[in-house]
Amino acid sequence: MTIATLATSVRIHCRHGLRVLAALAGVAAVSAFAQDKNPVRSFDVVENDGGYVATVVMFAPVATNVAWDVLTDFDNMNKWVPNVRESKVSARDGNTLTVEQKGVARFGLLSFNYESARRMQLDPKNTILSTQVAGSMRRLVSLMKVSPDGAGTRLDYKLEIEPAGIAATVMSKKFLQHEVTEQFTAIVGEMVKRAK
Repeated sequence: MTIATLATSVRIHCRHGLRVLAALAGVAAVSAFAQDKNPVRSFDVVENDGGYVATVVMFAPVATNVAWDVLTDFDNMNKWVPNVRESKVSARDGNTLTVEQKGVARFGLLSFNYESARRMQLDPKNTILSTQVAGSMRRLVSLMKVSPDGAGTRLDYKLEIEPAGIAATVMSKKFLQHEVTEQFTAIVGEMVKRAK
């Protein structure tokens, strides 16, 4: 074998090796994403005057328009959010909607049924301000901020909730964290599905 032939053989094997390494790195990245399906990056809950205030930062590995489309697909949320049985837009006036939902919140052996009618004020592809106008909670207000973050979307969510009735006896910091995490894991899962 000549030196030129040997050099060519080494270049081919190096290129092949680099392709294999790149493929393995891609598989590792996909595997890491598959194992880390929890979109929550930080979660803080404090008790406040008989209620709770949750501040949550999440990441969705999709474009902002995909994230927005899923977050505002209120008529179909019962298809992919586990604690929602029924969801529909019952009124619409420009960027202000009334959304009615029914469902059941569960954590371990504890659970309670809920109903809500919420006014959704949309600032398209930026924020969703949700205020309960009727329902099972004494008070329920949330604000979702959507913003580009590298190759994905950052979701900043603030929830102020004051439970009533059976929910007040069942609700705790851990219960609330479980419900919000489960809900948004399913929502981000739907985002990823639609982005494919």
